[in-house]
Amino acid sequence: MSDVTQSEPSRSPRGPVESAATPPFDSIERHREKIERRLGELLPDESCHPEVLHEAMRYSLLGGGKRVRPLLTMLVSASLGADEDLALDPACAIEMVHTASLIFDDMPCMDDATLRRGRPANHRVFGEDTAILAATALLNRAFGVVAECDALDPSVRCDLVRSFSDAIGSNGIIAGQYCDLRPETGAESELPRLLQMYGQKTGALFVASVEAGARIARVEEPWIEAVRQFAAHLGLAFQIFDDLLDRLGNEHDAGKNIGQDRDKNTLVSCMGSGRARAEASVRVRSATQALEPLGDAGRPLVDLAHLFMEPASGMALHY
Repeated sequence: MSDVTQSEPSRSPRGPVESAATPPFDSIERHREKIERRLGELLPDESCHPEVLHEAMRYSLLGGGKRVRPLLTMLVSASLGADEDLALDPACAIEMVHTASLIFDDMPCMDDATLRRGRPANHRVFGEDTAILAATALLNRAFGVVAECDALDPSVRCDLVRSFSDAIGSNGIIAGQYCDLRPETGAESELPRLLQMYGQKTGALFVASVEAGARIARVEEPWIEAVRQFAAHLGLAFQIFDDLLDRLGNEHDAGKNIGQDRDKNTLVSCMGSGRARAEASVRVRSATQALEPLGDAGRPLVDLAHLFMEPASGMALHY
């Protein structure tokens, strides 16, 4: 960990740390490089017993990915005036949670996927038993990483643990996965159910990611709520892009199996591809509008939201 320690709570953000002249993609890449390095340091080496379990954990965690969620934590924290090193380990913990959810999601009893991030899914390489243990170990390690952030005030660490627990639990990712596997029948309207499910399965961890950055920056609750609303809209847009990729993309670009949702109701199947694209655009705009109370401090997050709509950025889930 860095020797940087947390300052006393501030009443309002100090403003963006990044220079206005810094291209947003350059800033994102710098944060992503730090995240990649730190992730490898936070897990036991493959030479540590039990070697195969640690290899399975590292296989999925270090096997690529856009790192959108930890980037959100880093960008929010830096934009609201905190030293970015304070947010690095919590950001990595969020990526551990996300990676664990992917391992579970790919299991034969769930989506029965064979490909993830351009490589065979964890259970296809290490077996279902080891994959379950690796995912559980990553979840456990995530909470340990937060607990070890001595530079953060204990109250902030408690807030992060609570937020992560809520995002993962029976009203968060787990609820979303359950509802995805067992959709309700006879519902009066499918769209509200899908929006709720998307908010749980995808949006919950987006919200936890930005809330972590805001709490590390020690800003007041109205500012935390603003970034939460930003993340809720952005998470929904992200999931719509993912649905479009599943419907219209290819495995090479997606890095995972496509057509997994062929027999499921999704926003794309309910609305059609054109309306779904339009809805994603509306959600990105709503995300940026939610940041208006932050003024200039929200600019890096607005830039990130716009990158979601740019296929050449490497961030967008286009096909």
